[in-house]
Amino acid sequence: MHRTVLSVSKNSAVQVTRNLILERAGYKVLSTIDLSEAVRLFETSNVDAIILGDSLGPDERHELGTAFKTLRPAVPIIMVGRVNDSRSVQELADEHLESMGDPRLLLEALARVLNHGHSSTDPETGQ
Repeated sequence: MHRTVLSVSKNSAVQVTRNLILERAGYKVLSTIDLSEAVRLFETSNVDAIILGDSLGPDERHELGTAFKTLRPAVPIIMVGRVNDSRSVQELADEHLESMGDPRLLLEALARVLNHGHSSTDPETGQ
């Protein structure tokens, strides 16, 4: 079963690279640069984890993180970059990565959050 990751970033070049890394690792990737589209994709898709890129501003990260946690609090969020985010933004994330320099760090963080019982997938039905 492929896990689905929602990747949100305003930097399309970084997002394409990130998505290729995730897809090669076996993940299904939904991606967008639009915040409203991100929420719509989350509402209409079975998303197992979310990655918020550092190209999003602090207010955008807080808005999206709050919306996602309100809709489905068990779905983990990985925030890339922004070590200077406010505490309220940082608390929305299950994992923080300072940068995307080494793709293994993202894959390891994703494996950690997915293997700790965070998932929108029902373990009994697989849906």
